Amino acid sequence: MIKFHFHSAPRDVPALEAGKGDRLCHVYSDVSLEELIEWGTARGLKPDWIDRRHTLPHFDVRAESVADRERGVGRAELVRDIRAWQGRTDSQAGQAGPDYV
Repeated sequence: MIKFHFHSAPRDVPALEAGKGDRLCHVYSDVSLEELIEWGTARGLKPDWIDRRHTLPHFDVRAESVADRERGVGRAELVRDIRAWQGRTDSQAGQAGPDYV
């Protein structure tokens, strides 16, 4: 399932033309990287734009681009999803299969 976590930018984000404090959104899948890529591609986002620096791959988008259509998840749900994702990737380490990280 595609999920949305709204937050304030901790610093300037030139790629999104966002300044510190602007509303942004992490868009992620709690199922697979393929689902996230499919969602992004349908909206003109390139797979190369996925932020993979953290445990949970996600797109960074401006909040107003999705806020009027999508319900966001709170921090507790985000943390649960990060832990579940990490558990799946840890258990798949060394196995053939989808690229999860």
